[in-house]
Amino acid sequence: MWNGFKIYINKNWLLLLLLLTSAVLLLWNVSGRTFWMDETAVLEYLKYSVVDFFKYYWSNPDNHPPLYYFLVLVLSKIFPWTELTIRLVSIISGLGIIFLVYQLTLKISNDKKKALLAAFFTAYSSFFILISQMARYHSLAAFFSLLTFYWLYILYSEGYKMKIFYFYLISLLLTAYSDYPQFIYTAIISNVFFLYLFVSKQAFTGIIRWLQGQAVVALGCLPLVYMIYNRIFFHGDGGWTKMNLLSNSWLNIVAGILFHIYAFFFGENIFPWNIFIFGLGMMILFASGLGLASALNGKSFLKGEKYVLFLTGFLIILNTFFMNKADPRYNFTIYPKFGFVAFPLFIISLVLGVYSIRSLRIKFIFFTLWVAIATFGLYNFYSLRNYFNGSYFRNFDSFDFVRENSLDSQYLVVSGDLNEGVYQFYKNKYFNKLKSLDFNDFKNGSVATGTEMWLFATGSDGSSGSVETDRLIPSGYAIVKRFDSVPLDSTLKYYKEKFLARPSYNYKYSVFLLKKI
Repeated sequence: MWNGFKIYINKNWLLLLLLLTSAVLLLWNVSGRTFWMDETAVLEYLKYSVVDFFKYYWSNPDNHPPLYYFLVLVLSKIFPWTELTIRLVSIISGLGIIFLVYQLTLKISNDKKKALLAAFFTAYSSFFILISQMARYHSLAAFFSLLTFYWLYILYSEGYKMKIFYFYLISLLLTAYSDYPQFIYTAIISNVFFLYLFVSKQAFTGIIRWLQGQAVVALGCLPLVYMIYNRIFFHGDGGWTKMNLLSNSWLNIVAGILFHIYAFFFGENIFPWNIFIFGLGMMILFASGLGLASALNGKSFLKGEKYVLFLTGFLIILNTFFMNKADPRYNFTIYPKFGFVAFPLFIISLVLGVYSIRSLRIKFIFFTLWVAIATFGLYNFYSLRNYFNGSYFRNFDSFDFVRENSLDSQYLVVSGDLNEGVYQFYKNKYFNKLKSLDFNDFKNGSVATGTEMWLFATGSDGSSGSVETDRLIPSGYAIVKRFDSVPLDSTLKYYKEKFLARPSYNYKYSVFLLKKI
């Protein structure tokens, strides 16, 4: 056993070094920012035991399946409550994605250099690190989705094996319990791909066995069907009727597809007005596109490489249409994270494109430039510069402000902007002097005159103009103190206002000390 382990290390030391580097990048400054609004959802479950979690979640389901929340809850019972603990499921999933990128690329191309390059550029992306550090389900769902596509390719390339088929079905079911959209995409693409193989007489198994397997997955998803039905029709989910930025137009569809490519390559930290870096990036994208077109035209691509290209394009288009139509509260600028599994496949495709360039010198130049661009993105990411979405980079300044200025007689309003989970998570460190106050009591003013309380508020763009955080304060309260943090990038704010023809917010987060008058 030990000899086998040594042989594996000797053969794969570059992959292991890459995984170690990726772990360092994912862990670096992981506790340097607090949880943004969507991340705080998981903190609400930390108060439950493992058994009580299932009881509560069954009757009070979230918008998302329970597996991610459950895994974070388990880790919170083992490790101290830190930002690292809460984000650890995503980080481990991210490392799993790196490993799968290597394995899948090696399988489809039989080329270790391509596999290492694909794994490296996946790991070295600021977009990848952002999502894989996030206390959200995206990274976990992408891992299981990518694992499903990996097993499907093994079946396609090596023929039917019962064990592999079972692995495929289990991965597909785990995807379902991690995220609804990514499961829908994975299931649709798997079935379309199998149907293509069946019609072209290349199917690795009979259609009866395939349908039996899909039926097993469908039966396993029945609890999820009940939970999402319960969530939408009984508990309600505000936002399903809201319109997105371009009102579901075809312009929004095209913008959504293009923005996937932009976000996957440049991340959230490189803008078009970073002219030099952006220009170099566009050169790489263009060169990769030419390489892909040339390889496809020359029929030099292996069938596995075509498989990855098929997955990449299908996923991006499917995610754009699904998010645009099924969930119109969102606009195209945040679509990419909801189809995160497309990201590593896109990177593999990009590597295949650049690698298809015949000149070794030009290939080397483009890969070197890609490293430089990714380094610029990572620098901006870790220094909290050039962020496209400021809400992802919420630091502790406002928490420090409360800790330094709060008194024992004061309260903290528990609301959607700072929920009970956040209050309990940070109570000992930042809010130990403050008692919690229910938001409804605050909103209807049923507190004694002279009572002082702290309120966290989030500003965002409204449908008819800018929504400043102080508008969220009801009448009957006076502002004693305030602190604003996470300003929008000034250049982005300028272009956003030009594009929308209306003001945009100045601050994403504010905290107020209020007094009942």
